[in-house]
Amino acid sequence: MKKLLAIFAAGLLFTACNQTNQSEKAGVDVAAVKTIELHVTGMTCEGCENTVMKAVNQLEGVTGSTASHVKELTVVSYDTTLTNTEAITAAIEKVGYTVEGPAMKQEPVE
Repeated sequence: MKKLLAIFAAGLLFTACNQTNQSEKAGVDVAAVKTIELHVTGMTCEGCENTVMKAVNQLEGVTGSTASHVKELTVVSYDTTLTNTEAITAAIEKVGYTVEGPAMKQEPVE
């Protein structure tokens, strides 16, 4: 039993020591991370959202993304020293969706 616990503890320690922050691993400059919201049309379901996110997340420097077909919105966080809005737009359009431009801020209804 003691050997099993020792092996388990060693495994946990090894795993913890080998985990790195995604931004550190990818060489992302945290100070240069910017988040943009894009108005994307053509998404009709969750599968479309996943396609857009997968395309964007494959770009070097992208640290995360979300997409909503209901809101026609894609939000992308990226390192401005590694990629740019044009590359993100191109990746989305390459998989068949249209980037209309920056998302318009909705004014609260009173």
